[in-house]
Amino acid sequence: MSPGFEDTGLPYRDPQRDGPFVLRNRWQVVDYLGQGGMGTVYLGKDLNLDERKCVVKKLRDDFFREEDKEKAQQFFLREAKVLSKLTHPNIVLVLDSFREGDDYYLVMEYVEGHNLHDMLKEREEPFPEEQVLTWARQVCDVLHYLHCNDPPVIYRDLKPSNIMIDTKDRVKLVDFGIARLYQEEGDNTHVVSQGYSPPEQYWGGADPRSDVYALGATVYFLLTGEEPLALTVSSPRDMRADVSEAADLIVQRATQQDVFLRYQSAAEMKEELDYVLDGDPQPVQQFKWLEMAVGLVVMFASVGGWFAYSKYMEVSNQAQQAAKTNADKNHELEAELRQVKIREEQLRKMVDENNALRSKGGHRPLIGMPDGREAPSNGTGGGGSPFAPFGFGGLGQQRQSQSAEEGRGSAGEISSPVAMTYPSYSESGSIGEGGARSKFKEQALVDRDESQLTDPEGLAPMEEDTQR
Repeated sequence: MSPGFEDTGLPYRDPQRDGPFVLRNRWQVVDYLGQGGMGTVYLGKDLNLDERKCVVKKLRDDFFREEDKEKAQQFFLREAKVLSKLTHPNIVLVLDSFREGDDYYLVMEYVEGHNLHDMLKEREEPFPEEQVLTWARQVCDVLHYLHCNDPPVIYRDLKPSNIMIDTKDRVKLVDFGIARLYQEEGDNTHVVSQGYSPPEQYWGGADPRSDVYALGATVYFLLTGEEPLALTVSSPRDMRADVSEAADLIVQRATQQDVFLRYQSAAEMKEELDYVLDGDPQPVQQFKWLEMAVGLVVMFASVGGWFAYSKYMEVSNQAQQAAKTNADKNHELEAELRQVKIREEQLRKMVDENNALRSKGGHRPLIGMPDGREAPSNGTGGGGSPFAPFGFGGLGQQRQSQSAEEGRGSAGEISSPVAMTYPSYSESGSIGEGGARSKFKEQALVDRDESQLTDPEGLAPMEEDTQR
């Protein structure tokens, strides 16, 4: 037995077949009103209150699958639970709920009137704009009441057939079968009404803004007489030219696919309906959602611009740093190049001077001190040639060596005075006398007696070479 229902044990009876019958000694079922997706609706009378009319709702029992029956029972019990806690002039009152055998019953307040879907079909033309917006404002009131409950109640099935209009032109919401308490970890039942359910409800999600979407789609239907297309933003002016721009914008915003672009509450939507219906002493309040949209665009543009500027400054700083580094390297290279050019010019002058000296019978070393300093003595009196330690004496010493040189010990040795400038090699591979064959040989040349240099046998070869 389900909580909230009593098992009366009474047999099931069909009023059309068996005539009127009484449930729980109070509710007399007298007529058949219609068949819904969840069950059968009967007209009844309250025998305890002067036979006041009521509605008796019975859960259908002809499900083919057991799981479908269990789900239907769950919805039916939920409706009884939700309605039993609600008290609002635009919501039908629950008078009783019980179970009889395998059947579940719900007794509710009887509303003298018709639902909006049937009214429009019977009328065969759309309703006047002012009338539609007046009804929509009443629906906003009842939705605001539902959403402000703790926890909020999400209707989830708002559509023209679930909105009754009584004889006093008041709105009454009926069929709370799939309404649920809004909780973050609530059920994700996929229950949708084509054209009236928002995108998030197709995936099992729903919040107060989902009911706002359904109301916008309902207003579209009442203004145009056309069923709204699923998952699209509705614009009544596309179907009916005499719809005001204000009403068109209200419907468009309410049916936005993105929940953050819709009205964020039923109360917010009601504010704009109030402006259109009653006027507003402060027109600047008109369509705040447009201002919000513009503000969002400006905000995102500002944020995007800031990121772009930051990226630009980062790249610019990197480019400036790279340019500075390259400039420093260029300055260093230019300084080195200037030094190379100075060195090259010094060497060119030295080559020119050396060529001039050679033309006069002498030479100077090409490799010297470029900064004009005097080269250190090499111990041979050469005056600066770095090759002196290898036997390359200065020009004066070379001439003295040429005049003091004695005859060659071997015909294979080079005896030309010019060759005295560079090391000479004998056939045996040893360095020649003019090139400092050895330290001992060089010392022997210095110690020779001057009389030996006049020896014709030692002088003749030198004169012969000189003549050549």
